[in-house]
Amino acid sequence: MAYDGELVKMQNGRWARFQRCQVYRPGVTDAGETMLLIAVELEERYQQLLDEAADSLAEYRSQGVPVQVRLAPDAQGLTLHPEAPASMSVN
Repeated sequence: MAYDGELVKMQNGRWARFQRCQVYRPGVTDAGETMLLIAVELEERYQQLLDEAADSLAEYRSQGVPVQVRLAPDAQGLTLHPEAPASMSVN
């Protein structure tokens, strides 16, 4: 299941981010209350950033390290956030 803001690589090789959108239906009392989660293809500059990060992401995942990719708040870059494997946790 996807979550709002999740980055995904689609079957066509392009990157998209899931985004929550309101659905407005004229004449319906709950217009605007219905929400859909849709994948919106990112601009070309983000495609390039994510393609460059994909190799690093694949390397982490091949080692069994869970990683999240996040776009910077200013949308000028992205960061990889690896999580330490449970075997490396310190109690």
